[in-house]
Amino acid sequence: MKDIKFNTGSEDFEEIIDGGAYYVDKTAYLKNILLSSSEVKNSLFIRPRRFGKTLNLSMIKEFCKLNYQNPEDKSYQHKLFVDNGRNLAVAGDDYREFREKIMGEFPVISVSFKTVEGGCFQQAVSQLLYKFGLLYHEFLFLNKSSKQTTSDLDDFNKNYNFCTTKYDDLDDPVVFNKAISIIGKTIPKIGAMLYQEFGRKVIVIIDEYDVPLQKAVIAEEPYYNKMLEIIRTISGNTFKKDNLPWLYKGIVSGCLRIAHQSVFTDANNFTTYGMNREPFTQFYGFTEAETQKLLSDCGLSDKESTVKEWYDGYRFGKNHIFCPWSLISYCDEVLHGYNDKPQPFWINTSGNDLITMFTKNSMEAHDAGNLSKLQQLLDGESVDITLEEFTTYPDIRNRVSFDIFMTLMLHTGYVTYSENSDFTEEVTIRIPNQEVLSCFRAKQKFLYGENNPYWFNQAMTLVVLLLENRTDEAQDLINSMLMSFLSVRNTRSELYYHGFMVGVLGFACASKGIDFHEEIEKGDGFPDVVLKKKSSRTVTVLEFKKGNSDLPALMESADSAAAQIIEKKYAEPYIRAGYTKVYGIGIGFGGKDCVAKTLGNLAQKK
Repeated sequence: MKDIKFNTGSEDFEEIIDGGAYYVDKTAYLKNILLSSSEVKNSLFIRPRRFGKTLNLSMIKEFCKLNYQNPEDKSYQHKLFVDNGRNLAVAGDDYREFREKIMGEFPVISVSFKTVEGGCFQQAVSQLLYKFGLLYHEFLFLNKSSKQTTSDLDDFNKNYNFCTTKYDDLDDPVVFNKAISIIGKTIPKIGAMLYQEFGRKVIVIIDEYDVPLQKAVIAEEPYYNKMLEIIRTISGNTFKKDNLPWLYKGIVSGCLRIAHQSVFTDANNFTTYGMNREPFTQFYGFTEAETQKLLSDCGLSDKESTVKEWYDGYRFGKNHIFCPWSLISYCDEVLHGYNDKPQPFWINTSGNDLITMFTKNSMEAHDAGNLSKLQQLLDGESVDITLEEFTTYPDIRNRVSFDIFMTLMLHTGYVTYSENSDFTEEVTIRIPNQEVLSCFRAKQKFLYGENNPYWFNQAMTLVVLLLENRTDEAQDLINSMLMSFLSVRNTRSELYYHGFMVGVLGFACASKGIDFHEEIEKGDGFPDVVLKKKSSRTVTVLEFKKGNSDLPALMESADSAAAQIIEKKYAEPYIRAGYTKVYGIGIGFGGKDCVAKTLGNLAQKK
C-alpha cells in the first residue's frame, strides 16, 4: 500500500498542510471568491454536511489573514500555499498578481456556529457567548492599541470580560439580556476596530450559520423564533446595507437556505451559491477526476467501482460529486488495513435524525402517500417534488408536507437531483448511493423495533390476535401495518412478506414470552411461522402466499396457504403433543394488502 497520510479528524487547512496530510486542491477558486465584482459583496454557500465547507473556509481564512504583528510579512502564506512542494493552483505564475493583491492582506474574523445548541434557549445563548469570548481573545492585542478611542477600548475590555466570565451565569435576566446584546454587536465592533488599527478592510467568515436554527427547532424546549432573532441581528449588524467602510467581503456557509427576508433582512448584496450555481459547483466535494487521482495516489484504482457505488451519486450542476468525508475515511481504513469494505461514514456523523422523525410522523398519521413515495426512493426509483423555499427552518417534529421534507433532505444530502432533472421548482430526486441507502436501513431498525412505541404496540396486539384466532381483526391490523411499512426489499417477492411478518412477530413474541419459530420442520414440510404459548396450550400455524393485489387473487392465495397447512400436516405434531388449541391461518399477500383465512381449531377436528 502507498504511504499516504490522511487527517480525517481535521478541518483546519494549516493543520492538514503542515502535517503532510493528503489534500485535494481547491485553491483555484480563491480568485473567483475574493476578486469577484462588487455586486457579490457577500457570499452564502449552501452544501450538505461533510462536503468540505469548513475546510474551504479555513483555506480562505489562512490565505487572506494579515500578520497582525508584522503586516508586511507574508511568509506564513508562502509556506502554506506556495513553497510547500504540492504545486497548488494558487502557487502558479498566473496567480502571481492575485497573490500580491490578496494573500496575507486582510484582517479576518472567522467564527463557526457548528456547535451552538442547547436543550433550551439559555444554553444556546451560553454557547454563543463563549464563542464570542474566544473571538475577543483572538484580537486581545487591540486593547493595547494607541489608535483606538478610549470608549472603544473600554467597550472591548468590558465585553471581553463579560463573555469570558458570564457564559455560565445567565439565570439573571439582566445578565441574559446583556449577553444577547453583546452577541449581536461583537463582529461589527471588532471589525471596525481592526479597520481603524490597520487601515485595511476586513473579511468576515461565518461557518454553519443555520445550525443554531436547526437545533432550536428540535430542542426539548424549542426556541426557534428567539434564535432566529439573534442570527438575524448578527447578520444585519455585520452585513447591513448602509455603507460599512471596514467590510471587504462576507463569506457564510450552511446546509439550508433560509429566505433572505427571514435571516439576511438588512444584508447587502448577498449572493447564494447553491449546489447548482456556477462557478462553484465543483468547489465542495470531490469531482470524478479528483476521486480517480486520489484512488490512483493511494494505489486503490481497483476500488473505483465500489467507491462509485457507495460514495458517488450527488449531482451539483452538471457534475457528479463524491462525498469527500466518506471517500477519505474509506481510503484511510483500506490503507491502514482496518477494513476494506465500504462503510456509511457520512451518515454516522449525523446528529439530526430527519428520516426517523418524518417517517414516524407519517406512520402515526397513516399518511399512505408519503410512505408510498419514500418506498419508491428505497426501491431505487426517482420521485417528483416541488422545491420549497424556507422562510423558517422546517419543524420536522410535527407533520410537514412531502415536498418540504424532501427539499430539506436535498439540502442535507439524503437525496440528490436525478440525472435529467431541472434545478428549480419542479424537480426529480433520488437516493444518491449505497451509503445513504444504508442510512435508511439503519433507521428502519428503530422504526420497526421495540424502541418505537407506535410500531411495538401494534406488533404486540397482532400476536394476541393470532393466538386467539381473531382473524378478521388480525387481517385489518396487518393491512394497516403494511401501509406503514417501508422496506428495501422487492415487494414483488414472497420473501418481502415473509420478512415483514417474521420481523413484526419475532420481537413481539420475545417480549411476551411466547415461543416463535420460523420455517421449522413439522409434519411433511416447513410452515412459515409458528407461535406457541405453552401456558394456555395454544399454537398458531401461519402460512404465507403471494399473489396479485386484487381481492379475488388475495382470497385465492389465502385459500392456497390454508390448504397447504392441511396438506402438509403442519398441525399434527402439536396435536399429538397435547396442545388443545391449534389454529391454522393462511394469509395471502399482494401489494400493501392481505387476506387471512382461518382453519379454526384443528385440535377439535380430530
